[in-house]
Amino acid sequence: MEQYVQAGKIVCLQYTLSLADGTPVDSSNASGTWTYVHGETRMPAGLTSGVEGLKAGDRVLLELAPENAFGRIEPEAFQQLPRERFPDSTLYIGYSSEVAGPGGSIIAFRIHAIQDDTVTIDLNHPLAGEHVVFDVTVIHVQD
Repeated sequence: MEQYVQAGKIVCLQYTLSLADGTPVDSSNASGTWTYVHGETRMPAGLTSGVEGLKAGDRVLLELAPENAFGRIEPEAFQQLPRERFPDSTLYIGYSSEVAGPGGSIIAFRIHAIQDDTVTIDLNHPLAGEHVVFDVTVIHVQD
């Protein structure tokens, strides 16, 4: 009996993620196939809805706007912190790392700007504001 992607199913995907201009970002060739619980694992809304109802062997090309992918760039996600909180080796634009967030969560950040006394960090997802393309093949669906 064929199983279809729906809430609560364990799904295994092969994928390629690229920017709208074709620039590759990630793929299962580089990172391995992606296995997750559909409807419970945090992932872009457009990817979730785009694979809903598919079965093993189905392939879909999803062209997603920022609001359906990794979100828009949120101005409030830019925060200024005292420069002395950063080791000199990390003080360059584009440096990225993670910090502990509320409830044990992990929050990724990038250094956006460096001023005399402060550092502006960007807490937006690295792909926020980007139109992206997921080329996805469903490998397996199970209970």
